[in-house]
Amino acid sequence: MEGHPWIFRAAVAKEPKGQPIGEIVEVLDWRGKFVGKGFYNSNSSITLRVLTRNQDEEINSNWMAKRIHQAVDLRRRAFDDTITSGYRLIHGENDFLPGLVVDRYGEFLVMQIHTLGMDRWREVIVEALMNQVSPKGIFERSDVGARQGEGLDTLPVGVLAGEVPPDRVPFLENGMSFVCDVHTGQKTGFFLDQRDNRLTVSAFCQDAQVLNCFSYSGGFSVFAAHGGAQAVESVDASEPALVLAKENLSLNGFDPNDHPCIQENVFDHLKACKDGGRQFDVVIVDPPAFAKSLGALKRASRAYVRLNRMAIEVLKPGGILVSASCSSAVDDETYVGFLRLAGAETKRSIQVIKTHLNSIDHPGFVAFPEGRYLKCFFCVVT
Repeated sequence: MEGHPWIFRAAVAKEPKGQPIGEIVEVLDWRGKFVGKGFYNSNSSITLRVLTRNQDEEINSNWMAKRIHQAVDLRRRAFDDTITSGYRLIHGENDFLPGLVVDRYGEFLVMQIHTLGMDRWREVIVEALMNQVSPKGIFERSDVGARQGEGLDTLPVGVLAGEVPPDRVPFLENGMSFVCDVHTGQKTGFFLDQRDNRLTVSAFCQDAQVLNCFSYSGGFSVFAAHGGAQAVESVDASEPALVLAKENLSLNGFDPNDHPCIQENVFDHLKACKDGGRQFDVVIVDPPAFAKSLGALKRASRAYVRLNRMAIEVLKPGGILVSASCSSAVDDETYVGFLRLAGAETKRSIQVIKTHLNSIDHPGFVAFPEGRYLKCFFCVVT
């Protein structure tokens, strides 16, 4: 075992008798040699989630508080809260806390618990976060399908400690102001993992016409406008997302009338732009995961190639394509293949000038490739 935090049911030769699911067990190899300690759940295809490979470590409330402190301390060293107060505080397995995600938005924390084992530690986690971070409140958004795969029927949403978050929770990102909806928004309210890429986009947008596809609440749009874009067109199928996008543009002094937010299917909008002969200096495509599993990869491959082809078709020669994927089933080399096919179909040359895999608050555990999901390519298309 090379340190991967998951052990699948097919790899388990003998399960513990009479052991309640969700409890902590020792894991032994075929020789009876200690491998690790972790959460046990016979109802899940991932039967064991390893917490530690140290046999002498006792998994208790002190251990949990220590792991949380390690994650929190890393972010404290990385971020100045007067510039950036929105970031991921705990990133699941990648912070050695399987099934636990915590995001910070200004004075509030939003928590997701994906696994049965971690679900049993909710009160301990909340106490540790309140002691170490002192937020105004902790709000749970465990309305995630992954819990059903763990045999958990509940999808809890609500306040765990402190105050109820307002409908719009304010926070800062690289000096820009944002609000998010932690109650009903996507994920925990905002896509924090694209922070570095949003800042990079601003460098390419001086006097540019920008098209932001799958814009959600306008993160890329705000930074494009901040970079001096003449106009940023934000396209998303969700009306609530575009309401937030308009608010975020306005918060930073940009008139949404100058930077239109359009509710439409992205593929339909790209086709209409091509048919109308419209061209852009910068096109951003950051879709939801087309491939949520390896089984969906073939169909997703066609969608990724089609999306990037259509984006290139409305991009001026020498323009910038910002193309991203949040699917862990697609690695970076595979995604480069999609771009290569899109370039071949449009007879355009694509020069990758910058790549991005993860930011400091979304660390990647080297023994856990499934956790390295984000990839973003900045390309000059001639």
